Amino acid sequence: MTAVPGFDLAALFDAEEYLHFLAPTLRDEDTPAQCGFIEQALSLAPGSRVLDLGCGHGRHANELARRGHRVVGIDLVEGFVARARAEAERERLPAEFVCGDMRAFQAAPEFDAAVCLFDAFGFHTDEEHARILANALAALRPGGQLLLDVRNREHMLRCPPVALVELDNGDMMIDRFHFDLEAGRMLDRRSYVRSTAQGLTRRDITFSVRLYAATELRALLQAAGWRVQRSYGGFDGVAASAALPRLLVVASKPASPWD
Repeated sequence: MTAVPGFDLAALFDAEEYLHFLAPTLRDEDTPAQCGFIEQALSLAPGSRVLDLGCGHGRHANELARRGHRVVGIDLVEGFVARARAEAERERLPAEFVCGDMRAFQAAPEFDAAVCLFDAFGFHTDEEHARILANALAALRPGGQLLLDVRNREHMLRCPPVALVELDNGDMMIDRFHFDLEAGRMLDRRSYVRSTAQGLTRRDITFSVRLYAATELRALLQAAGWRVQRSYGGFDGVAASAALPRLLVVASKPASPWD
């Protein structure tokens, strides 16, 4: 795989480590309401076929499948895919999970909707992001819709340069941020510090995320052939705002070549 020079994307997401530290923001009890918003924002009819790009451990994909939708999730991290698949198999859900790169994923136009949630979009180059959006467009039926959820650039630029997640047992995830204005990317030097039977362990990784201004994201979607419909500031349906950390954009595939 190719990634933005300077970091190993596959090494960034160790499934066990990621879920260990991000558990407070990935709570299962939040998932039903978030999926209810997804259904409403994308006008999902019963039994819709949904593509989940960067599905992670299947939190949303499997909940959508519980609601009767037929879901295909794709993610680069084998540990995430294994967890998502095991849950779907255990509950006999109509969800399929594929370990793969969403830059290379291609499918016939058989999906009613697509989602790309919780920072799965932003790790690559602008050209690769355009390819992801083009691949998603090609996989949807005419009139199908996409929900793209990214970090809100205007909010992120006002965040403190250091963020700390400390768990009850003392384990810590430390992020040190620097915004590269020319590249439009937030550089992150991240340290994982954990207590083990052998003592403290530490893992360091440096990576970056492309932060798009709302106008940039709209232009990127339109250049890929999407029609931008509306945007939100969170899964509660609130209006998008520079004061909120997330930007959720709904875009649709034209119903015909003349739209």
